[in-house]
Amino acid sequence: MKTTAVSLLAFLLVATAAGAEEFNKNCSMSMAMGREVATDCSVKWENEGKVYCFSSRQSKDMFLMNTAENMRKAREFEKKIGATTKEKVSSEQVRSLIKQATLEKPADFSGKDLSYQDLSGLDLRNARFVDANLFGADLRGSDFTGVDMTNAYLNLARIEKTNFTNANLTNATLFQPIYEKNSFKGAKLVNARVIGTLGAVDMSEADVRNGRFGLDLGNQPMGQMKFDSVGGKFMGTNFEGSDINRANLSFADLRGANLRNTNLFRVDFSKADLTGADLTGADIGEAVLDGTVLKDVKGLDKVKGMATTQGKCEGCK
Repeated sequence: MKTTAVSLLAFLLVATAAGAEEFNKNCSMSMAMGREVATDCSVKWENEGKVYCFSSRQSKDMFLMNTAENMRKAREFEKKIGATTKEKVSSEQVRSLIKQATLEKPADFSGKDLSYQDLSGLDLRNARFVDANLFGADLRGSDFTGVDMTNAYLNLARIEKTNFTNANLTNATLFQPIYEKNSFKGAKLVNARVIGTLGAVDMSEADVRNGRFGLDLGNQPMGQMKFDSVGGKFMGTNFEGSDINRANLSFADLRGANLRNTNLFRVDFSKADLTGADLTGADIGEAVLDGTVLKDVKGLDKVKGMATTQGKCEGCK
């Protein structure tokens, strides 16, 4: 009887340990960043009876630097990609429904899981993607002009020659190493999280209030990625209250942009044109202003960190 009891206890312990790894054994730090990265769980952290796996010791260390916040982000991402929370829709279904859609009766993919689907080259103007999961989807050459994509999740989606003109991307998340020849002109990106290399993107007249475009140093275990838009078009864009720290906006057109109360710490504005922009209350500490045009800029006397900027700008002294 004693042997049986011990064997049963051993079985229960093994059963408890088996499958106890959180996030389906994906790297917990990567999940916090919005990525699925499989691991063998050789690097792990055990807490309150749960096992958290990591792709490297560095990832584990970074996760534990801000455990509560990283856990929150990882759980949030887990919910977005969870198959049990969203109905899976195939690319074939999308293409079929789009053919029948009209402006009055749009194809509604709100709350659906379209992750990894091929949606390239589609005219999606008569569709809705509110709270849709588009993780890893192929959106190359597709037209989302005016489409409601509130809370949409587009991490690692293929976004090349994609048209988001006047689209509503409020609270959307876009994390992508490379974007190419996209338009966000007039789009609504309020509180959106956007990071990656956008090149000379057109985001003019967009509403980016409280946008989260800055580098998150605590969530970059696989190399730092930031908002990089050399030669970007941001004329008249409303960035008020946004975090754009450490972004590369060299040669960018920011004429008439609203940069009130923005975090511009260490932003590279080399050769950028900020003529007529509003910098009232902005933190511009350690920013690069080499050849930056600051003619007729509003609130220049109210910026923070001006004494620590680098380079010689035009119209700022």
